[in-house]
Amino acid sequence: MNIFTRNRWLLGFLLVVVSCLLIVGCSSNEKAKTAEAEKPTESLEKDKAAIQAVIEKQFNGPDNRYRQLWDAATAIQTANMNEEQYDAWLKTPEYNALIDYMNSTYASYFTENAYETFRNTDAFLYSYSDREYKLTTSAIEITQSEKERTLYPFTFQVMYENESGETEIVDFEGQAIVPVAGKIGKIQFNNQEKLLQKIEE
Repeated sequence: MNIFTRNRWLLGFLLVVVSCLLIVGCSSNEKAKTAEAEKPTESLEKDKAAIQAVIEKQFNGPDNRYRQLWDAATAIQTANMNEEQYDAWLKTPEYNALIDYMNSTYASYFTENAYETFRNTDAFLYSYSDREYKLTTSAIEITQSEKERTLYPFTFQVMYENESGETEIVDFEGQAIVPVAGKIGKIQFNNQEKLLQKIEE
């Protein structure tokens, strides 16, 4: 093999090697890009599903099982409990059944700290009243903020029906922060007073 032929062979071999490296590199980049694209999509779906589940559980109702457990727990609670009596009440089967039901309804959709806040403030807010009424959610729209990917503004409607069968639509809007896939870190509902007032009329 003369020098010219050998150089052509080496050049051809090098071109093949470089081509293979480029193909492998492009393939790896495409896989990486695909993985990056799939992860946000999967997270987005989990985030929206968690928000929608909380909206539906909170605003479809009232939750009669919660009412029963609440009534059972508060029936054994007295107005002037001292600290020892209150601590004993927290250990009763009735109170623990109530807390267990609240946890099983909402806890899986929140981070731990966020759930504690929600449970002590908004959870089952529309099931406390002993009046006869019905709430039904519809038109739930959840979008992801373009500037902050963990922020999700949302809107929805609640149809309120009183014991006489009269109905009224109440519009809601709010936002949720979801720092971990499918786990709400904070959720806020605006204009809650209007529906609460309708229930108590």
